[in-house]
Amino acid sequence: MTLVELLQVLEKNKTIENADLSGQDLSNQDFSHAQFLNCSFKGAKLRNTKLTHTSLRGCNFSNADLRGADLQRADLYNADFTGAKLRRANFTDSNRIGTKINKWAMKGTYIAGPTAYVD
Repeated sequence: MTLVELLQVLEKNKTIENADLSGQDLSNQDFSHAQFLNCSFKGAKLRNTKLTHTSLRGCNFSNADLRGADLQRADLYNADFTGAKLRRANFTDSNRIGTKINKWAMKGTYIAGPTAYVD
């Protein structure tokens, strides 16, 4: 699925299921309040992308670039961030239950609020 196709679907329906967005450049987009269920973002570029209040249940972000992404209050249940670049990403108040993420990858991210910045 290309960015143009994704935006067209999101205009009509805020839910995307089982989409393959691997390798796509989705940087600087605003996907707030959307629902992505079991989608693949493997190797995708999501730099500075706004994903606040977004459901990303079961999504695969392995080796994706999420530097500077805003995931505040996102539902990341069972999401996979293995090998993802997360510097300056904001995970404040997000649901991280079942999330696969390397502890070292959390360096330089916001994980609970402004005072919980890990550097």
